[in-house]
Amino acid sequence: MIGVVSDPVFMEHDTGGYHPEEPMRVQYIHTLFSDPPEGVMLIDPVEASEDDIMLNHDKAYIEKVRNASASGRMVSLDPDTVCSPRSFDVALKASGSLNKLTEMALSGEISSGFASIRPPGHHATSTAAMGFCLFNNIAIAAKKALSLGAKNVLIVDFDVHHGNGTQESFYNDDRVLYFSTHQYPFYPGTGALSEVGGQRGKGFTVNCPMSYGKVDGEYIAVYRYILDPIIHIFKPSIVLVSAGFDPHAMDPIGGMRLSSECFGAIAGIIRDASADVGAPVVFTLEGGYDMDALRDSVQNVIEVMRGVDPPSVNPLEWQELDDLVAMHRKYWDL
Repeated sequence: MIGVVSDPVFMEHDTGGYHPEEPMRVQYIHTLFSDPPEGVMLIDPVEASEDDIMLNHDKAYIEKVRNASASGRMVSLDPDTVCSPRSFDVALKASGSLNKLTEMALSGEISSGFASIRPPGHHATSTAAMGFCLFNNIAIAAKKALSLGAKNVLIVDFDVHHGNGTQESFYNDDRVLYFSTHQYPFYPGTGALSEVGGQRGKGFTVNCPMSYGKVDGEYIAVYRYILDPIIHIFKPSIVLVSAGFDPHAMDPIGGMRLSSECFGAIAGIIRDASADVGAPVVFTLEGGYDMDALRDSVQNVIEVMRGVDPPSVNPLEWQELDDLVAMHRKYWDL
């Protein structure tokens, strides 16, 4: 059974006119679940406790977001990130809902999950909002999973932007492996190939920076030749996926050229490798700003999670792939 959180409450985080991270994003996705397909169970949103948010964020920063919402007006927390009167409560529900799916997956109540939530999270650091993100939902969920007894956690991030906040949260930690494919150089400027983790976490940050204009087969090569063997070696207790659909060819922000079907193919690689090691998979929405492309890409992922064969995409060799493999082969038997 697939657990899905999809609810109009996530439209109540108001980003103002002409902001790409707009409320209609989750409304478009919600049309997929107005009549849930077989094997999909809708889960009601739940709020995270302040203690849960403090797993990854400083108390002073939490108060800053709370006070910005309580001001009753729209407040800019950084040049791209706004907080409106309902934002704090909605952000608590976003984080809490992903935590709920994570708990249900670890307990075996669901086999996988998808959190269609906003605001997104992977840019938020422990002390600051950034890049449309208030609280780092996936970092909180990973720490929640560890607190619930998970031995280790894999975070996969296929958003077109590097998840700098998520990387920061686990850079020195060997219990959480952070794997990211992202356009580089691009916002936020982090995610270089040389950023591999520090202290006991060295090797457990797996960055796969990709130059502008990559297509389906080039992405699939990275997931097939780097992520797939890492999953089999790392053997995570759970896989959490920062599902950003802005590498789509139709996306107005990103510069990649992926099809909607490619996201299904990526989900298939994650699904099959995770099943081999007995790890459930939970996806959470990050970016993706063309409405039709977003809905169609999510639908491809959901179908793969339901057990449908993933779209067939042949891996393509590309110039920088050898460099990626060589770097990460220092730490993993690729």
